[in-house]
Amino acid sequence: MMSYLNGALQGKQILITGIGGFIGRRLALRLAAEEKAVVTGIDLNLDKTAQLAEVGVQLVQADIQNQAIMAKHLAGIEIVFHLAARLGRFGGSAELAHSINVNATKQVIKQAATMGVSRVVFASTISAYGFPTQPVMNETLPLDTEQVEIYGRTKALAEQRAMALANELGIEVAVIRTSMVYGPESDQWTLAMLDLVQKGLPVIFGDGSGHAYPAYIDNVVDGLLLTAVHPAATNEAFNICDPAITLREFFTYYGKMCGRQPRQIPLWATNIIIVINKLLRLKLPINRGRLKQSRLKVQYPTTKAEKMLGYQVRVPIPKGMKRTEVWLREEGIIR
Repeated sequence: MMSYLNGALQGKQILITGIGGFIGRRLALRLAAEEKAVVTGIDLNLDKTAQLAEVGVQLVQADIQNQAIMAKHLAGIEIVFHLAARLGRFGGSAELAHSINVNATKQVIKQAATMGVSRVVFASTISAYGFPTQPVMNETLPLDTEQVEIYGRTKALAEQRAMALANELGIEVAVIRTSMVYGPESDQWTLAMLDLVQKGLPVIFGDGSGHAYPAYIDNVVDGLLLTAVHPAATNEAFNICDPAITLREFFTYYGKMCGRQPRQIPLWATNIIIVINKLLRLKLPINRGRLKQSRLKVQYPTTKAEKMLGYQVRVPIPKGMKRTEVWLREEGIIR
């Protein structure tokens, strides 16, 4: 397999937190198999990581909040990819999200600096901006550390702390802000979305003309790799997501895969659905805040990453969805 970075990470000692997650697994596979890096990964859940062990990734089942374990495995590490996070998008403990997303991020960066790590790449989210305040949300805009959404708020706070520590401790920090990361093996934005469409549950609210912000997994990994090695990424944050499409287009891709028309309901009925969704825990991708956002047509441009890092969306949405469909059929999830 060819190196995306022309060998820039070959032989480098890499640590990934959250390696058991969707992005962590794909990043680790590419680092080990394509970039020929020496990869160690830490996560509490390693259920889906068998393929990583096969390509030489060292897997550590542990809590990143355990400072002794982190110190042990940070020894000799050159670059850390900090992906471990608590999502908490539709409820969940605000305290736990703050502990993992904010406190653990500070701890990882402090320990990395102490152990001589040169750079920490932190995976954040476009949700850190909070509710969009204008049609184009670029990196010059402030983050919303007081927003209601737990995930966005804690990621915004974590970014603030990370950049402050970079200046204080002299360690390099680079941040990517990604979005709806889909593709083969994506639980949240592929398997869960397909399941909703297959079950005939409502996924399009109103006319579906508001924007969705998909990001194909390999495009996100490209962004992570570039921010790990490019000098211009030092102490900078970058939007890394694909061009926006409408919510109707997004769900129609999954509808065509499984032969179902995505269910649509008018706006007047949506408030009832939101109440039922919460009471019955249907896991529909909708709450009052998301309903408001789903009607917006906002762009999260990657212009900064393109100009400073040479980033490009190598897998456009039609191609990414086709790759996703091929995987779903190979796995027998759709026929």
